[in-house]
Amino acid sequence: MKLLKSDLKVWNREVFGNLHTAKRRILQELEELDNRDCTGGLEESERLNRMALTSRLVENNKKLESLMCQKARASWFKSGDSCTRFFHSSLRWKRLRNEVKGVQVGDRVRN
Repeated sequence: MKLLKSDLKVWNREVFGNLHTAKRRILQELEELDNRDCTGGLEESERLNRMALTSRLVENNKKLESLMCQKARASWFKSGDSCTRFFHSSLRWKRLRNEVKGVQVGDRVRN
């Protein structure tokens, strides 16, 4: 089991990397693009890069949320507590609260 655990850690580092560092890096790049957009506008390639960064950020946030749930579940299993209805309802509430329902463009709302 110990060998498997060390192999899994290496695999995780290679495949996923550090999610918190990746999030900080994405946010920093987005901030730089936003500042450039405020001062003089962005070229088309920069706008496409900004959209790609935004989608990467959403994907990264989903991975972080999944990781948080897995760590919480593992912690509760170790301490002898089970995943209760309260836990799952609080996670569901958080997920629904953070969900983007649509984007309003002019007078139209797109889902």
